[in-house]
Amino acid sequence: MKNLEQLRSALIAKLGDEGKLVLLNARLILRTGVSLTTIDPRHATDAQRIGKVLVALREMGFDLEK
Repeated sequence: MKNLEQLRSALIAKLGDEGKLVLLNARLILRTGVSLTTIDPRHATDAQRIGKVLVALREMGFDLEK
């Protein structure tokens, strides 16, 4: 993933409903400090943050790199 917007889109596609993202986002913020509902432009293309989010999602059962 090149940016958090791509990651967000891939996650919504996997979840099947944007509403589910709101619930998952709270857990994601607690684990990584990154919100996918209101993406901070300073973090949008930060490879380290994107990596942290991908790892956290994988640990929660959402592997977006498959």
